[in-house]
Amino acid sequence: MKLGEIFCDGMIFQANKPIRIFGNGKGHASAKFLGETGSVDSDGGRWVIELKARPYGGPFELEVELDGQTTVIHDVMIGEVVLFSGQSNIQFRMEEEITPPEDYADDENLRIFVSERIEQGEPLTPADGWVKCRRENIPKWSAVAYLTGCEARNAGVPTVGVVVCSQGASVIQSWIDDRVFVGSALELPDEKLHRDSTSPNYSRWNAPGRLYHFMLERLMPYSFGNVVWYQGESNTSPDEGRIYTELLAMMIENWRKEFRDDHLPFTVVQISDFTDTEGWRLVQSAQLAAEDAIADVVCVKSADVCEKKMIHPVTKGPLAVRIFAAMRGKHTI
Repeated sequence: MKLGEIFCDGMIFQANKPIRIFGNGKGHASAKFLGETGSVDSDGGRWVIELKARPYGGPFELEVELDGQTTVIHDVMIGEVVLFSGQSNIQFRMEEEITPPEDYADDENLRIFVSERIEQGEPLTPADGWVKCRRENIPKWSAVAYLTGCEARNAGVPTVGVVVCSQGASVIQSWIDDRVFVGSALELPDEKLHRDSTSPNYSRWNAPGRLYHFMLERLMPYSFGNVVWYQGESNTSPDEGRIYTELLAMMIENWRKEFRDDHLPFTVVQISDFTDTEGWRLVQSAQLAAEDAIADVVCVKSADVCEKKMIHPVTKGPLAVRIFAAMRGKHTI
């Protein structure tokens, strides 16, 4: 049996939502946390132990036993945990952002966990575990995740965990379980997508469900307080733009089901004013429409607080202020 890689020293559980410990394999698993014990017998595949929700607190210890082998996880906190997902504007690092390094500060209670990417070169990986905020590692953090986490900490949130699951140049279809997407009315042929999936320039991670299975599924069904979704630049063919709200609705329904949270809030960041093409504007409009079309979704505009004509705006601070304000306005953090 194997424990999920997110369960390691320094981890943060979401406050006031069920605590789930999970992994893969056949055998017996048990978990003990704050005096509560749960167990499960697995015939193989994914196993899950669910414990009751807890308020802010820590540090604590989590004890997990897999087929008689006990692992003790130290420095476990209960706080706010936000999943940051999408494409390169999530992947965009602090060393590329305009905040000067002298403004960086250590923070034991702001921590990051990064899901493995298909593309090589990510400086933070699951092998690093939960990384505490230190001046020397901040340049490698997702800028949007770090700056939003700082906003939460500055507002008095006692402990903040940011989980980053992103891949540059990714399409939304790759983030939806192919078992849900393939064969649906939203599956368009290549000529409608304005992409040649046989081309060597076609990113190998953009097949339907590819990133869902490789990057996201390993996090399910962890409890999160909010999801920040910042994507859309790779779906700006006009035909995709016209159905982007529906694609987003399908993805959100899929994720909520697998994260076992029917009301998991989503903060959708509208893509920048990079170009004035039809497809680009359609995606922006679709993202804004999602706020009314999908329950528990709020759209955050980026264009008026970030640089224009830049697909990756280098100013992320005002956007992070807006993202945190949107989450707080929905009473989710």
